[in-house]
Amino acid sequence: MANLLETRYRLAVCPHGGGRETVAWAGMVAYLRRRVGAPLVWRPAVDFLQWGEEVLRAAVVYADPARGLVLADKHGFVPVAASTDVEGAFLVTRRGGAASLEAAEGARVAVVPGTFATALGLYTLYRRGLHPQPVPAASWQQAMRWVLSGECALGVLCEATYRMLALRTLRALRVVAGPWNAAAAHVWLVRRAYPTLGQRLEEALLAMGDEAEGRDLLAALGVTGWRRPASTYTEIRHILTQAKSQGKGSGRSSRA
Repeated sequence: MANLLETRYRLAVCPHGGGRETVAWAGMVAYLRRRVGAPLVWRPAVDFLQWGEEVLRAAVVYADPARGLVLADKHGFVPVAASTDVEGAFLVTRRGGAASLEAAEGARVAVVPGTFATALGLYTLYRRGLHPQPVPAASWQQAMRWVLSGECALGVLCEATYRMLALRTLRALRVVAGPWNAAAAHVWLVRRAYPTLGQRLEEALLAMGDEAEGRDLLAALGVTGWRRPASTYTEIRHILTQAKSQGKGSGRSSRA
């Protein structure tokens, strides 16, 4: 325990966005500090560019499946727990916008590059013979703004983000399709250099559902619970590879 208390560990959390989520994560970090017995330091990231900077200094990361895979494969992180909820993506438009899935053909579609939800959404469209023009956004919030303003006809939106939206925003959006789901989940990772921290974090996360405080925090985050991570990531790799290769094959991309 002493060595955990002697070091401040940075935590980087995948930015779904929204005030409600920030408040919930503040409570989650405080909870983990007590349960793990380590001074975790967390600063909310406004977008994935800032999150990427935080990851460079982080000892603990909560990441979407695509970025989690990269961190485990190439950057010395070890998965310790995963969400029990499967990953999902929606295709959305503004109220009065495109009414059918076929409207995605050739349309400007706001996406957040590098995320699994974007790969899943584009993979699904490509499989249906549709070839949109992906427009890269720095955050889910920016992607939604482009859809609501009409700069993009459609947007691919992470299901976790959609579930956390304020009622006013939900009323301004229209779901065209989804959720499309895949056997993948957000994951907690710890740098390989901190095995004791990883073990304590895993224990704390897996036990959250056993007490009222933990269950309340899970509900606030919109997460059902945590489980041990999968040992293989076949479906994640397949979807990421196919979305990338088919996107190159379509030859369509755009910038706002």
